[in-house]
Amino acid sequence: MGTKWIIEGEIDPKWPHNTRGNIGEVFPEVITSIGYNLGVIPAEQAWRTAYDELGIMKKGDFDRDEPTIIGLYAGYAYLNLSYLRMMGVRAPGSSAEAIDVAFFGEGNPPPYVPRKGDKSILSSLKILGRVLKALGQKELPDAAKDSYAAVEEADAKKPSLDASDEELLAYLHSFPEGFRRVFGNHMITTALAAIVSGILADAAAAAGEPGLVTHLIGASGDVHSAQYSQALYEIAKTVRDTPEVMAAFDEGADDVLDRLAGVDAAASFLEQFEGFVAEHGHRGPNDWEFSARTWDSNPELALAAIDSMRRTDRDLSPSTRLGDDDEKRQAAIAKVRPHVKFMDKMNFDKAIKAAPYWAQGREGTRDRAIRFMLPFKQVYRELVRRGAGRGGDPSPIHVGLLDPFTELPSYVADPSSMMAEVAERAALFARYKAVESPFFISSQGEVPTLEEMEANAPDAAASAKAGDVLKGDAGASGTAKGRARVVLDPADGAMLEPGEILVAPLTDPSWTPLFLPAAAVVVNVGALMSHAVIVARELAIPCVIAVENGTQLIETGMLLEVDGTAGTVAILED
Repeated sequence: MGTKWIIEGEIDPKWPHNTRGNIGEVFPEVITSIGYNLGVIPAEQAWRTAYDELGIMKKGDFDRDEPTIIGLYAGYAYLNLSYLRMMGVRAPGSSAEAIDVAFFGEGNPPPYVPRKGDKSILSSLKILGRVLKALGQKELPDAAKDSYAAVEEADAKKPSLDASDEELLAYLHSFPEGFRRVFGNHMITTALAAIVSGILADAAAAAGEPGLVTHLIGASGDVHSAQYSQALYEIAKTVRDTPEVMAAFDEGADDVLDRLAGVDAAASFLEQFEGFVAEHGHRGPNDWEFSARTWDSNPELALAAIDSMRRTDRDLSPSTRLGDDDEKRQAAIAKVRPHVKFMDKMNFDKAIKAAPYWAQGREGTRDRAIRFMLPFKQVYRELVRRGAGRGGDPSPIHVGLLDPFTELPSYVADPSSMMAEVAERAALFARYKAVESPFFISSQGEVPTLEEMEANAPDAAASAKAGDVLKGDAGASGTAKGRARVVLDPADGAMLEPGEILVAPLTDPSWTPLFLPAAAVVVNVGALMSHAVIVARELAIPCVIAVENGTQLIETGMLLEVDGTAGTVAILED
């Protein structure tokens, strides 16, 4: 028996195939106990409820209550590929393969093998009704509006951070009930957005140019995950226009807020940044994880993006870059529409009009779900702070390895009584973080132990060389040429020079402020419906996704040519 993570799920043999695809962007790190118990379990429950409402789930799909759609194996979160394919199998006009393209976009997944019970006429009819309604969408979906109300309710119930341990713990433990509501809204909009965009992806494929789907979808306007970048760009312009603030950033961005406090010339910058944190501080890398950093708790993450943007005198405004977006969309429609079957042309035309609203809805419900978490994360960090003051561990991640219901209350009251467990789990966390779990797992016997992952760690990939062309998938249209800048953590974003090509392992929305100064973006993982791909389209940044081992094959300083429509990265110079 080898070492296993502190929580280990069991693969449902009825739905055996699981993948890190897509979920690797939003859960890139090892999952903590608090992240699993407060987040994943209610998310699974909400997902099932949403799919039941949409008609995707039918009676008898699940024989157990344990998380199956979101699995936890070898320390990392997985999505159940077998079950998510049912959205394509049961939705009229869709397919299992279409779901693979929309959500996962990379790897070599096990092929879908039809089974008795997969298809359901009742499910198809119910889904058809929802899809036809979705194709007529002309405003922000109701699910997104409901999520705004849920956030206001959570804020109103938040106790003062001066409240007792018991009050703070009670509020923290109330999180799952409200989270089920906002996450369910996100799943409804995500499913319908995938089906609507799938209509456009299928049409582009039928025309023989699948990359044109990036033009068909285009920019949606008013997408939440793009607003962060736009807001930070406005702050960066203020920095550029204020010599005293520019000089402070020249000395380093990390403690710039402290150095500028009380400086009269910096008042406008400080006011803007304070407003940004108040509006968008809930975001950050790995932001579904309870113990992760946010712009609220770690403002230096946002300051790094400002530091990169303020060094350019080019116009980084997305509105300028998007000047020809509609022209490209109309040209793509003219090229693709003749290849759409006569009976499908009406749905194609409706999908063109509805796709922007569903992209907005999907990103809006995701943003509100993360925003719902903010007051609970603030309460959790206060409990961690109190524990550290009583001799405990100051790391939110390490304390998050305790069960939030059965262990955290005892730890907060008397940290010394549980420091041995915290230290042991923290050491185990570090070992798991240093390895990479398999991209696909299809049976319980395939879940590796920690020792097996350490022994089988792949050798570093040899760097690409001039003349090589790396193949990925189309993310956001356009071409760009520039020097590569490999960035492995958004906190290191200040290293990115304007006009360089950002090469990253993944890009959840917390990375997207780094998109604006970049000429293009290349990522190791991603798919058509990846959150950051939607943002790249909003910001008119060429983007290539699913470039396997891209951060190893590409080195900082290489001259690249990125084609976001073809999904290629050409190495022009070593």
